[in-house]
Amino acid sequence: MPAEIAGIGSTQQRLRVSPGFDPLKAAVGPEEYFVLSRIDGKQSLKDVLLTTGLAVDRTIAIITRLRSLGALLLPHESAAPAPAAVPVRPPAQPAKAPQPAAPNALRAAAGTAPLGTAEIAVPSHDLSLPNPTREELAALAEDIDLDDTDRRLILAIERLLGAADPRALLGVSARADSRDLKRAYFRLSKEIHPDRYYGKRLGTFAHRLPLVFEATSRAYARLTGTDRAKGSSPAATQRPEHGDQPQTPQAYASELFDRACQLEVGGDAMGAMKLFAAAVRVDSQLRYLRRAASCALAANQPRSAVEYAKKAHSLAPNDPSSARLLAASFRGLGRLNDAEEVLVLAMALKSENDTLTSELRNDLAEVRKLLAQ
Repeated sequence: MPAEIAGIGSTQQRLRVSPGFDPLKAAVGPEEYFVLSRIDGKQSLKDVLLTTGLAVDRTIAIITRLRSLGALLLPHESAAPAPAAVPVRPPAQPAKAPQPAAPNALRAAAGTAPLGTAEIAVPSHDLSLPNPTREELAALAEDIDLDDTDRRLILAIERLLGAADPRALLGVSARADSRDLKRAYFRLSKEIHPDRYYGKRLGTFAHRLPLVFEATSRAYARLTGTDRAKGSSPAATQRPEHGDQPQTPQAYASELFDRACQLEVGGDAMGAMKLFAAAVRVDSQLRYLRRAASCALAANQPRSAVEYAKKAHSLAPNDPSSARLLAASFRGLGRLNDAEEVLVLAMALKSENDTLTSELRNDLAEVRKLLAQ
């Protein structure tokens, strides 16, 4: 772990995001935006480097670029670096006939597409929540630190998790192009990123936020990734020209997984476990297995948790997180000796995440305390 970053300084510093920085204008990518979201003026640069999950060198390169774009402020700074430090883009060619701005601005405010273009100015979701469920009404009435608009947006997206429609999740229409998708994703992720609500009382939304944020991120990646693979525009891939094509096993597993997450968040752990099991049978992804194991532990089903955790550990044997989940599953089943063995081996694995290492050490101490009783 470097003690300093060239052009920035000590990794013990706590950087802040410049209030006037616009990631859309700066053409910041999803990975760069994720790192940007981790910088909150509270974590040191070292903490950011350790918790992003990216390679340290990659994270340093992203932080350095964000700094050059004027996105980051050092502790003693009150304004972004001088414009000369920001790369200058070549001027765009003047348009032949500028279009009036007023009608489109009105349509943008309504969340609809401007006339004559495919641009979707802002994400649009139905915040009226027609025919709300009992759980949704209870969520809207919770005494927490979220205003009504934020709650309705999160609940509106949560309703779409089982629909398998990535455009609906982003709040854009079939006419949206790649630029519109990027704008919608960035603006939406600002609203529902879990880090935005750090330290606040969230109630049941503490479980909903990561779920909807992950779903929208996956929707954006699916749309842009599919477009690159096919060499066509997002709008073209959405048109139902091949609507009779069968659903792939992977897409079906993803749908089952999303529905299982919904049930888990809604408090139906046993119902969620059935769908997690179905998703894993179709596509044994590491992410599915880990979530299924965690759900099984919460549902007091340690045997199922051990089965899922073992499979997850076999897919990522050098991942301390997988080892910790397996140890927790063994502990839930009362197999303390097995839990101790897994934790000892996990401690020997190389990890740059100091927080995870501390958690493993605490888990091992607790297991050994139980063994000594």
